[in-house]
Amino acid sequence: MTPPDAGNSAATADVPPHFELLRDASGFGGLVGPLYIRKPRDGRTFAWGFRVADKHLNIGGIVHGGMLVTFADQCLGALAFFAAGKQPSSTVDLAASFVAPGRPGDWIECTGAVSRVTRELVFVTGRVTASDRTLVELKGIWKRLDRWLGEKPSKSPR
Repeated sequence: MTPPDAGNSAATADVPPHFELLRDASGFGGLVGPLYIRKPRDGRTFAWGFRVADKHLNIGGIVHGGMLVTFADQCLGALAFFAAGKQPSSTVDLAASFVAPGRPGDWIECTGAVSRVTRELVFVTGRVTASDRTLVELKGIWKRLDRWLGEKPSKSPR
């Protein structure tokens, strides 16, 4: 399978072991990727990752904060989804504290943990890192939903 951004060699180069291309990256997720996932197997922790490409940079030449929060929202939202028993959820609040910049070519990862699940809400903390540098610390709340609120977008042609 060809990554959705196969023309951007920086985004698809040097993917660390145990990460695989996130399947079904349609809609908004397809625009910011390619994104990769490391499943929690054989003692490894759940994580998402991406290789910084030019499209992720702001005018100052570092990773745009909006990209980092978008990436974290998708990763931590997946944790909320599984913590809610694969029940749909929607971000209610996501607080981000920016600590350091992401740089061109960085491999950036997001990891997190569910701190509490109630009948209606899922509370998650997370961290976005590049190598040994913390880029963003996060705390978020996801609302558990009875159903998805919209229809799944169709895959856009590239």
